[in-house]
Amino acid sequence: MTIKILILKQTINKDAMKTKIILLVILANTIMTYAQKKVDSLPAFNDTVSFIVVKFKEGSKYYGKLKENRNDTLTLIIEDLGPVRIPYSKISRVETLEYMAMKKGKFWFPTPLPGRYFFAPSAFTLNPGEGYYQNTLIALNSFNVGVTKWFSIGGGIEFFTTIVTLTAGDFRPIFYLTPKIGFKVTENVRVGGGFIYAHIMNEAQLGTFYGVFTFGNPDYNFTAGLGWGYTKTKNTLARFQSNPMITLCGTARISRKVAFVTENWFIPFNNSSGFSYSPLFSYGLRFFGESLSFDLAFINNKDIVKALFIGIPFVAITVKF
Repeated sequence: MTIKILILKQTINKDAMKTKIILLVILANTIMTYAQKKVDSLPAFNDTVSFIVVKFKEGSKYYGKLKENRNDTLTLIIEDLGPVRIPYSKISRVETLEYMAMKKGKFWFPTPLPGRYFFAPSAFTLNPGEGYYQNTLIALNSFNVGVTKWFSIGGGIEFFTTIVTLTAGDFRPIFYLTPKIGFKVTENVRVGGGFIYAHIMNEAQLGTFYGVFTFGNPDYNFTAGLGWGYTKTKNTLARFQSNPMITLCGTARISRKVAFVTENWFIPFNNSSGFSYSPLFSYGLRFFGESLSFDLAFINNKDIVKALFIGIPFVAITVKF
């Protein structure tokens, strides 16, 4: 009887592992399907559009200011080239740019990651079909993709638990989901919100419902956010925080390829003297090109600074597609 129960348990564990693998594959395929979706025909736009990006069928692209749109050709004013006529037949996609900086006669390509600081989100959203892969501290591997102008979906998996549990034959990684919405209110005001869910090796679930307010443009902005967290373990019901976490974040583009980023958390907790907030600060630089960015930052608070004055190093690499 003991042998039969053991065999049945092993069979259930294998089936559960297969189910998790299938669910993760479906999530990855869904994200990649949206990310790879291309518009073969030109979208409708008019001559009042200022800046656009033209993507060619062979894979290259041009940023420029629209001068003329007629007779099956676009005429763009392109940096160092002046007016250039481009036949529709060579174009695979045209995207309008809500914001494009131009300084001293040079175009500053859009920052590749306006929707996120280090961890915390802003109210900026991805365009439909636009997405990115991000690796944080080697451990966290995330994908995010725009579904509509106001909604994006993302998720990821933690590397070390994936390898360890897969090697042990009991696939129980830490994975997470990050759906998000965002809306433009005025030229420099956006609001957004979303949900961050983390599943920890079948032992616990963590989540945060959040709302954010962003003031500014993709190059220079400030975001204030509130998030109500909850926790649930295998043997307990979900417990929601009565007091919100507070985030205050900002970024400033200090050159064509470098931006200063700061992200600051105020985490609620109860102790013997009552309720209070524990601050956690971060600051650093984002180095980026048109589709690649590298974050180098430091995380600090009053306890960390005693052991490491500059703070705990933080590194992340993002590839936009």
